[in-house]
Amino acid sequence: AVVSTQSTGSTGISVRSWNIGEWCAAGVLHGHSGHVMCLEHVTIEDKKYIVTGSRDHFCKIYDATDGIVSGRMPQATLNPPHFDGIECVVWGAGHLYSGSRDQTIKKWDLLKRREKGGQRPAHKDRVQALAHLPALDCIVSASRDGTVKLWREECFGDPKDPLKSLIAEVEAHPGSSIQDIQVSGSHLYTASADSTIKIWSVPDGSTDMAT
Repeated sequence: AVVSTQSTGSTGISVRSWNIGEWCAAGVLHGHSGHVMCLEHVTIEDKKYIVTGSRDHFCKIYDATDGIVSGRMPQATLNPPHFDGIECVVWGAGHLYSGSRDQTIKKWDLLKRREKGGQRPAHKDRVQALAHLPALDCIVSASRDGTVKLWREECFGDPKDPLKSLIAEVEAHPGSSIQDIQVSGSHLYTASADSTIKIWSVPDGSTDMAT
């Protein structure tokens, strides 16, 4: 099944699963009080989960091991919440990361349902997108301030030295918001409000091509 976000009203959003063989809804998840902005499929051992991020400031965890059952409520809500709406979530090397309009990135232990650390602030403006870069064991973040940052996962959110995990920072789209990022092999793709998509060589950050 394919999972997508689907509006159900002016004050709430559901998460809907789609059977791509028949192109019909297979189930609906409820539980947020604000727009659902992002979601991630997570597999831990023999368990499957869907983790969502919302404008209500919360990440919620849904059990999807036996598929998505219509009307299912969240198994857990991650606390403490962000101070503003969540724009992106990504599963890294054993941890979940959430990026928010409050300019922060949080690192979560899903099994223990607790925060493991965070970057406050991670950017000078809202965090718009996150990606996992396995080749460097790092998390990539992109912001409305036009920057891209690479963060080492192992020491992410160290309270004694918050910037210890920062590997690199690139002014990817000066003066323009970055809307999304994707990783493929040794390349990073950034999509911006300046109407361009750039392809970056990782880890040196040099631009190979821009369109």
